[in-house]
Amino acid sequence: MLKQFGKWNRVYSQLEGHFVGKSKTGGATYGWGFVKPTLAFDYGRTSCLLHSQTNSVFKTGKLTQMAMLWPDPNLKLQITTLVNSKMERGAKEILPFEFKEIAFNSQFSVRTNQLEAANKALNYNVQSLLIRLLMSTYPHELNISIKRGKLIIQKPGFLKDLMPLDNFIRYSLDIFDQLMLISTDGLDFLNENNATILESITCPICSGRITEQMVLCKRCKTPHCRDCWEYNRQCATFACQGTSYFATAEV
Repeated sequence: MLKQFGKWNRVYSQLEGHFVGKSKTGGATYGWGFVKPTLAFDYGRTSCLLHSQTNSVFKTGKLTQMAMLWPDPNLKLQITTLVNSKMERGAKEILPFEFKEIAFNSQFSVRTNQLEAANKALNYNVQSLLIRLLMSTYPHELNISIKRGKLIIQKPGFLKDLMPLDNFIRYSLDIFDQLMLISTDGLDFLNENNATILESITCPICSGRITEQMVLCKRCKTPHCRDCWEYNRQCATFACQGTSYFATAEV
């Protein structure tokens, strides 16, 4: 058991370097049995936490989870694979509905309290990412929920190897990015998990107000002047190191 934790902890330590975060080691604790390793890191304007836990969401009784802050505390969205589809406790107001994509409907059940917002958010790109994440590890199960200002993505089992965990994180961040690009319009994150309208957007390089030719970092979505980005050749956000961007017309 302790040897297993040694390998598990080393993998989380490697991920700490990949995502510029802070990992906590797992192992035996006095009076508390065993604790599992965790990884916390910032991604643009949101905070992320990767960890594993025992839970009845999946038949295995074990899961690996990515949790990220979400700017709309009122949205409730639940996406589960049909094999483990069940209504969450206290979610009576959530209504089921189906998408036009047959491949998606054959794999997933979707419930939400905002039909229009969910239909807009779960476009073809998001559905494709969800299917890819679903098939990335066995068993092919997945549970995603947005509630109380958090986006939570769960896969069954304790993922302990570097490649599956790295893929799980990157797929989760890609899903977060796509959902944010489609679902938000002028929203910014606050520590209180609420949202506010951006009245003025400034470039982190020149500190001037961006009035035209705005680009967004593909990784963290920080806005820049196009000329400043071309001069700097990468995102100016500390620890992001993004090297590609969206023009606002592309978003």
